[in-house]
Amino acid sequence: MRSSSVNFSLLGLAALIAVPASGTAQTTQLPGIRVEGATLAARPVAPPAPAPGSGDAAPSNETQPGDASGIPRDMLGTAVTVITGEELRARQIRQVADALRSLPGVSVNRSGAFGSITQVRIRGAEANQTLVLIDGVEANNSTDGEFDFSNLSAEDIDRIEVIRGPMSALYGSNAVGGVINITTRRGQGPTTLTVRTEAGSLGTSDVAARLAGGNRWANFSLAAHLRNTNGFNISPFGDEADGMQLRTFTFRAGLLVTENVNLDFHLRQVDKRAERDGFGGPPNTLSTTIDDPSTLHDRLFLGGVRLTWDTFNKQLTHQFRVDHNSTTISDRDLEFGPPAFITSNDGERTTYSYLVTQRFETPMLWAAKHSLSGLVERETEGFTPGGSLGDEVTRTRDRLSFAGEWRGEFANQAAITAGVRHDDNSVFDDFTTWRVSGTWNLKPLGVRPHASIGTAVKFPAMFEQFGKFPGPFFIANPNLQPEQSKGWDAGIEFSLGPVTTLDVTYFHTDLSNKIGNSGLAAPNPTLINLPGISLRQGLELALHTRLSASLTATFAYTFLDAEEPNGVQEIRRPRNAARADINYVFANGRGNASLGVIYNGDQTDIRFFNDPIAGFPVPTSRGLLDAYWLVNAAASYKLQPGVELFARVENLFDASYQEVFGFEAAPITAFAGVKLTFGGPDGVGGSWAK
Repeated sequence: MRSSSVNFSLLGLAALIAVPASGTAQTTQLPGIRVEGATLAARPVAPPAPAPGSGDAAPSNETQPGDASGIPRDMLGTAVTVITGEELRARQIRQVADALRSLPGVSVNRSGAFGSITQVRIRGAEANQTLVLIDGVEANNSTDGEFDFSNLSAEDIDRIEVIRGPMSALYGSNAVGGVINITTRRGQGPTTLTVRTEAGSLGTSDVAARLAGGNRWANFSLAAHLRNTNGFNISPFGDEADGMQLRTFTFRAGLLVTENVNLDFHLRQVDKRAERDGFGGPPNTLSTTIDDPSTLHDRLFLGGVRLTWDTFNKQLTHQFRVDHNSTTISDRDLEFGPPAFITSNDGERTTYSYLVTQRFETPMLWAAKHSLSGLVERETEGFTPGGSLGDEVTRTRDRLSFAGEWRGEFANQAAITAGVRHDDNSVFDDFTTWRVSGTWNLKPLGVRPHASIGTAVKFPAMFEQFGKFPGPFFIANPNLQPEQSKGWDAGIEFSLGPVTTLDVTYFHTDLSNKIGNSGLAAPNPTLINLPGISLRQGLELALHTRLSASLTATFAYTFLDAEEPNGVQEIRRPRNAARADINYVFANGRGNASLGVIYNGDQTDIRFFNDPIAGFPVPTSRGLLDAYWLVNAAASYKLQPGVELFARVENLFDASYQEVFGFEAAPITAFAGVKLTFGGPDGVGGSWAK
């Protein structure tokens, strides 16, 4: 009964938000949303002229390559949620995971401390079945196939696209549940220096600086972010806090070599050091976190170079890319030390690709516009286990991939996209995936049906094939085969005038060959491809509305049914999740206030038992993690050009909850600080922009 009452209250909140306010709300439109990561097509060096009546601004002399790129969301059959950099800064979000919580189809689980592994799942898929791209570079590490979101600062991000559904036809492995496509901020306008600093609860200090500028011919952005916190005690016993230090350095630059040739460079370097607790407790009790001085150390490097070349009057675009990902994950376990037990795994990935897109029109055939794209990609992965058990021997594998996509737009109201990809693997059998999506924008009726269907693949991670770990819980299996899935979704987006959109989408996915444990009771348990089908299905609801010129609101709700092949509910997948965000701009744009409410429903997790015979925790049963509500509030005010004060409170009502069994979550925290901008018309000493 509690779940049903929660569902009714959430839907009631959606209905309340959807009622437009009087006055300016009737004439103020929602901004248009464009999506870059949902198609294979290469974007031209400079944006094309806008279509009549599209509402897009015409390119100016100061327009930079890549501006206004992508496809309008209402011309995509794919389900996508976009979070802009302006929204991130208005809500004062410091880590990307907090922006993703309870978005449509998305669930987040953090293992207690701020620096502990943070997993993001889409539509009930595993965390390593979510592909993460940062400026086009795959950020998932090759060691375990995941991306740890505790390593991702939101400081320099321009936009986040959450693309839901199987996307392997575009991106290959990992894109089973969906893709999180992240773009960092490009320098533009006069050279400016921005410095932000804040302090607050749990001994937290946070400093960020960004130097950026650019014009049509060249641009650069150089940013650094340092966040320190003493943390809190993630164990229900003791009083030891588990702190974190996160250092992030980013660089992005672009050069327009000629009118038709553009070069882009980007790199990201992350160094995270975090404290963690052990896991265990007294014999014959359920295991939980226990204080000890163990630590984590992650190092991440992402880098890429992209050359874009337009030919034949921008009808044919070539794109050459070289990308590299290097990730080191280290753990220093002192639960029974000293001496410390150290695990360390190095993973790297290098990708070379060539993408070409041909654009053409058939005016006599439904006033159609077409794009035809082809991709050739070569990828090499390496994995080196180190530490106390590692042999420091590098294992490698590679693949050669080919992909093609056709996209057609008809009479500026309908669109169809179809794509296929073939991966030629050096270790596994070759694999082919495909995808089709479509939408029809019936503007006079205010409805837009959309649908997609496709297949996806997840190749075994290097650690699953070759890794080593102490204890009886994991033995690598070099004979694992890829996981594969087939999924579809269908939905309708309603436009309630120019100020409100409401989208309802149903999705269904079948996963086969799921990689799981052969049985923890076996004397030598190992990983195997489980027989049977894992079912993931559910309903997503997304509402966006502008209540007035100053007040906007968004609402999301997800119902999820995710089952293992034996019919048991998947762990850490809440059946019900929702969030609402309200933002208010005041004092002629100088002030901003936001309120976010997040609901995460009941979810199951594995419970461990401190077995006195085995001498270590063993999985014994499944337990229920209670539902929880989080309320976050933030406000900022510009005292004068270039000087802004801000403050926020996270977990406003001090909810006590766990996202992973045995790991306590953060209590109420508060932060305040100042941001200074130097240079440009809005910098210190400048005048208010009109």
